[in-house]
Amino acid sequence: MYQRILVPLDGSAFAEQALRHAQRLAQPGQSEIHLLSVAPLLEDQSLAAVDLYPVYVYRDYLVDHNVEMERITTELQGYLEQISARVKQAGFQATPVIRFGQPADEIITYAAKSGCDVIVMSTHGRSGIGRWVYGSVADKVLRSSAIPVLLVRAQEAAGKPR
Repeated sequence: MYQRILVPLDGSAFAEQALRHAQRLAQPGQSEIHLLSVAPLLEDQSLAAVDLYPVYVYRDYLVDHNVEMERITTELQGYLEQISARVKQAGFQATPVIRFGQPADEIITYAAKSGCDVIVMSTHGRSGIGRWVYGSVADKVLRSSAIPVLLVRAQEAAGKPR
């Protein structure tokens, strides 16, 4: 039985399709489902570099780093609260988590540090040039994780999962 299950979420219906699989692996009242959302950094900006220059130009817009981080955090908190409510309604413990950085790296690091037993995540179904250009977070997690990874092939016709 899995005590701690990590489900990475990016706000898409595709990613949310992993939730029902995570719930099937979980034991109601005993398992924790960690809901992780990772906000990527803007175009290779490192937090250290941005901290030195808290106001910078991004695509011809003046951006205040702290305001932008706060906006993103607030947005993700609202999203994760909605998902957490659904998970709790189904009888499971939910732990919402927000991180900033490279998604695959943050998923792997969080899973290890929080003692997760398994990562359950969806693929986005990219292939060919799309996968080559954008890469595959799921592929990177699968290849680099020291803990088991369950990949769920997202279904386009499935729409928004319940």
